[in-house]
Amino acid sequence: MRAWEPPPWLWVTLVLFVVQVPALIGHAFGVGDGLGRLDAAGRGRFVTAMLSLVQLLPLFFLLAAVLALLFPTVRCRAIEWRHGLLPPDHPLVAPTPGPPPAPTGAPAEPGAAPFGAPTEPGARPTPSGTPAPHFHRQMQAFLDEHAPGARLRISTRSGLSARVYPGDRRATRVGVFAPLVHLWETDAAAARAVLLHELGHLRRGEQHVAGLGSPFTALVRVWPYVLVVFVVVPVALLFATGNATATLTLAEVVLVLFSVPKVLLLVVAALWSAELDADRWAVRTAGPDALVRALRRLEQGDHGGLARLHHPPVRLRIWCATREESGAVQLLSALLWPSALLAQLLLAVLGAVPAYELLGASRERATREALALAHHALTADPAWWVTLAVVLVWPLVRRVRVASGGRIAVISARVHAAAVLFPATVLLVGLLPLVSRPSGGVFADDADERRSARTGGPSGRAGGAGGTPTACPSPSAPAAPPRPRGLPSFTDGPSPAPGSTVSPSADATRTFHTVAVTSLEPLSGTRAQQAAAFGDRMRQAHWTLHDDGRLTADVPEVPALRSTGVRGATRWLTGRRTDHTDVSATATWVEARLVVARDGTPVRLDLVRAASQSLRAVVDCQEFTTTSSTGVRLSLTLGQE
Repeated sequence: MRAWEPPPWLWVTLVLFVVQVPALIGHAFGVGDGLGRLDAAGRGRFVTAMLSLVQLLPLFFLLAAVLALLFPTVRCRAIEWRHGLLPPDHPLVAPTPGPPPAPTGAPAEPGAAPFGAPTEPGARPTPSGTPAPHFHRQMQAFLDEHAPGARLRISTRSGLSARVYPGDRRATRVGVFAPLVHLWETDAAAARAVLLHELGHLRRGEQHVAGLGSPFTALVRVWPYVLVVFVVVPVALLFATGNATATLTLAEVVLVLFSVPKVLLLVVAALWSAELDADRWAVRTAGPDALVRALRRLEQGDHGGLARLHHPPVRLRIWCATREESGAVQLLSALLWPSALLAQLLLAVLGAVPAYELLGASRERATREALALAHHALTADPAWWVTLAVVLVWPLVRRVRVASGGRIAVISARVHAAAVLFPATVLLVGLLPLVSRPSGGVFADDADERRSARTGGPSGRAGGAGGTPTACPSPSAPAAPPRPRGLPSFTDGPSPAPGSTVSPSADATRTFHTVAVTSLEPLSGTRAQQAAAFGDRMRQAHWTLHDDGRLTADVPEVPALRSTGVRGATRWLTGRRTDHTDVSATATWVEARLVVARDGTPVRLDLVRAASQSLRAVVDCQEFTTTSSTGVRLSLTLGQE
């Protein structure tokens, strides 16, 4: 009998994760860069790094899944070492000699039947007086009957019942634990149903991505703990320090918090689909009663705490097992994973709305922006197109007849139509121009809306003396920061102030390159790592001394330097540059001393460079401005090109 099976959503999930790796990496590092610009003082860098790490966590488990596929033998050895799984003939689990078998004429055990397999010491006698084979021989014989090539491994531990895992690229192993051994002795039919469930995973090769040691189940188990350690605790510390940028960082924290169930939804739905399909295989072979008894007996041993996430609830499994061929169960199997995909999108909207509000947008504007992004994601996300393609071609791939009845278990025509219409409808909604992003900036327009809501007019808010409205700060870039104090200066020559005598170069334009960095000194509290990184970039620099006395470099950290004076073989230069963005202003100052040999070849270039950055943010009519500075002094040896 060929029964209908749902698509292999577990493999689909793995493929989609692989396809989305570039976007995942780009988003995680984009978050770090964006929050870094809003927190130039560096007080929130630790939290920023933790947020990026949490968003990259699925990538680590994806890498583990790929490595497990490529090196199944390594996974097998790690699993057996961790869980104490041993071959049946290992001395720790091999049968020990027991009392001699009962005489042939002894009373027979009620309801017992001869097994007819080879005898061994310590086995329970059959009614004929012949000892039955030990339990591990019975289990291996059962595996040979239903899955030739699957090898048995036994553990005396009681945390699990049975799990499947790969032995190598082709071989498979079934790990059996103490609870299943006990069940085999007390209810052999229920124990066989458990083994059939595990063998159901083999039919789709799911032992390579699920089962014992699966990176997917590990992802489900560790994610909540990672969330607490790497997000909740650092953010709490950030607020405890009174950092003014904590509100801005919190917006990204909200998105990360909602991304946790987003990632888990697809993985959990894929795992549940695989488990329910394995249950169907056990029901079709052993019957529903045996599986139901096994589920009830092993519920406490197999599931607990976070383990419930990667296995369906026992009540749901029992309900599906007793209605294996009903249309409702088929509909659940067909729509479980697509429904999780839709729920993932809804969670993205729910997370985006408060994040926009924390950044200063009104509730209405935030909702419109979030809905517009979700509408765009319907067609931009390849997951919906893949889902539609899979449900369309899966019956053809599996050669399943779409009908409403018959002896052969088939998929209901209504169920298949619903499975196709679900993703098709979602894609149709995404293709129609139903939602569009609001015009204008997200937060500039919103500032006016907040002023009107608070003051009744477009230009102020309550809070002045006698109730007079005071203007809300405008969301503009800050003024250029001042030059840091206490920087060293080359005072042995003319002052590098504007207006000094400028001497042109004695010769035509010449080019040079850095030969070596002879000295390097951090200034203004700059960390040694930052100064070293700047020195590394200067080692690759090329310099041009123009005929008008200017000195330029091909590195963006050094602005164009103009000569302010010349004395003998020494030339003094200075330069400044200011860069503006919507929320920041960065000023760079450089003073230089160029020592030239008699033949005109530069011998040494001394530099003092400082940079200051001011960042300004307006949240709820409150202005937050931070300023940070870096400085470095270094000497270079140049060579003429």
